[in-house]
Amino acid sequence: EALSGFKPGQSATKKNIPLSYIICQKRIATKFLASEGGKSYGLKAGSTITNLQGPSYDTFYITGTSPPFSTPKPVRFINVQTDAALKKVNIPTLTWAMCHDYYNWTGPVKLPSVTQNAHKLAELAGGFGDSGDSVNSKKYTNTLYFL
Repeated sequence: EALSGFKPGQSATKKNIPLSYIICQKRIATKFLASEGGKSYGLKAGSTITNLQGPSYDTFYITGTSPPFSTPKPVRFINVQTDAALKKVNIPTLTWAMCHDYYNWTGPVKLPSVTQNAHKLAELAGGFGDSGDSVNSKKYTNTLYFL
């Protein structure tokens, strides 16, 4: 019900673009450990945990990085709503692939690139006294290098 306000914005494009609404929670207390030969260790980068379900929504976890001397902190993804056209898409695999798309960065980042870019853009615009209104947005259209 709360997501119904997002769909009317698509009418301007005259296209029916399928969407999936996913919440990313990166500051969580959940950690996962693996065990091999009686020895416990943190999960490797790219490990996906999909069998844990939230009370109302599909939930999955991805370990984006694997630090050498500490336990990795996964990101929780809560799939709130997925359009019917995306039901056949493996959302956790797509999400992990998008963690590799961050511009000018080798290897994966903790969050998918679209989320990381939105965060950086909000941080950049928030640093201006006018919330970024003075920036010539047409000049930066279709470029990501300024982030």
